Amino acid sequence: MMEDTRAEQMQLLNHYQDVRKLLNVLAANLTTTASRLESILSVCLLQDAPKQCGEFCLTALSPMLDHIARHEDEWASSVLQANATGARLARIEALQAAMNIRQKVLQEVFPKDIGARLDRLESQQAALLRILSKFDRKIVPPKFELIGSRFFYIEDETRMNWTSAGSYCRQMGTQLATIRSAEELAALRAKLNKERHYWLDITDLEKEGDFRVSASGKRPNFLKWRVGQPNNFSGNQHCVDLLDGLMYDDKCDSLSYFICQSDDDSLD
Repeated sequence: MMEDTRAEQMQLLNHYQDVRKLLNVLAANLTTTASRLESILSVCLLQDAPKQCGEFCLTALSPMLDHIARHEDEWASSVLQANATGARLARIEALQAAMNIRQKVLQEVFPKDIGARLDRLESQQAALLRILSKFDRKIVPPKFELIGSRFFYIEDETRMNWTSAGSYCRQMGTQLATIRSAEELAALRAKLNKERHYWLDITDLEKEGDFRVSASGKRPNFLKWRVGQPNNFSGNQHCVDLLDGLMYDDKCDSLSYFICQSDDDSLD
């Protein structure tokens, strides 16, 4: 009886040991299977996801696909903004290049002293306006006639010395005449008595031999001396008169006829 009980116990122990070995084998197989599945999920290279990796790969990729979907519009907007910014920068660079070219052209075309030239032009314009305003206010006095391109008065009745003749012209708002060209001399000569002397507004009273227009202090534009003139005979001939189209130096206190002109040489 006791022997049967012992044998039965030994049989149960052996059966327990066999079950324990089987459980250990199953645990090892599960560990291996889990490792393989983890490797497949982490290394899966998709070409045809449903067939190649099945649900495992799609499950692993799902968060990444969701992230891409959520930010796709934002990334597209960023790309558009970057393109717009690039286009604006290109336009700015083109405008800057055009401005540089324009500045270079202006520097080559216009002289460096353009400012000074403009100032001189403005000054000349102001002077011209002053002259024109005087002419606008001026009325040609009676007895003046147009000879050539200017108005002259020929005094053929009363003789005066050079100083008095000048004062007479100034009282009319005019001055003793000067002659500006050969053409003007020819036109005047046709109006004058060829046997009479006529005072002109030319003198070398300030410096011997340096003949000047008394109204302006400038040298005359035109002179036509008789041969041998000026000679400053007796050392006191300092005023110029006209006889038959030729000029002489004469004593300023001599009495002669004279010619006045309506325009003012001091404005030239």
